[in-house]
Amino acid sequence: MSESSDLFDSSSGSRLLSETPFFASGSSLSSLTGPGGDDLSISELSLSDKPEAGQPDNGAPPNDAEELERLKKHTGRLRDEKLQNDAFALKKLNAALKSFSDALGDVGSQTESVAAQLDQTEALLNKYVGILSGSEEFARLIFDEQWQGADADEEIIAQEQREAEETARKIEVERVAAAQREQERLRRAELERVAQKEREQVERDRNERAAARGGVRGVRGTRASMRATRGSRGVRQVYGGAACRMRPVITLPRDSA
Repeated sequence: MSESSDLFDSSSGSRLLSETPFFASGSSLSSLTGPGGDDLSISELSLSDKPEAGQPDNGAPPNDAEELERLKKHTGRLRDEKLQNDAFALKKLNAALKSFSDALGDVGSQTESVAAQLDQTEALLNKYVGILSGSEEFARLIFDEQWQGADADEEIIAQEQREAEETARKIEVERVAAAQREQERLRRAELERVAQKEREQVERDRNERAAARGGVRGVRGTRASMRATRGSRGVRQVYGGAACRMRPVITLPRDSA
């Protein structure tokens, strides 16, 4: 982070392009960056290379090959120095950005460490709250005058467990008995339904037989009454006087049914 602070320090100015690389020549150490200086930027270099390479010196003869060669060498040397200075500046900038990125990574790791510590602190606080709750329960038991000790508590717990088991057993027995009663009720209802059906059938058969016997009796009774009437008339005609006062006894035939 020391390099980044040097690069962006407002009081000392920008030192990124003014810092001299170790491979710069002596003639370029005193030059300035910008228009008219030796240390040109990459954009200025791309625009200024061609005119300098093709522009002849006004004071030299145009056909002087040695002077043209010297100008070309000087221009190439300046271009190389400018490129080296720009590369050095870019390396410094990359180093500063890398330092800044590493610092951000360290901050992220520290944030994760703080979050992990907070989780551990929360877990410890939960344990502490649990311990305090247990201590409060223990204190309540200690100061309880009716508390008879752990053995009595175990006996009470065992008694409650036995009572719960007995209650569950009674509930199960009652459930089984209720199921049996329901089955017995259904069985009796079925038997009653069958018996009622049989009684109704017997009653219908009896009524049918009675109706059939009633028709036969009516025919036989009519015939017997007709014979009795004819017999009584013959007796009155044969016997006269006092004999007519005697009421003959007529025997009616019995119904065979």
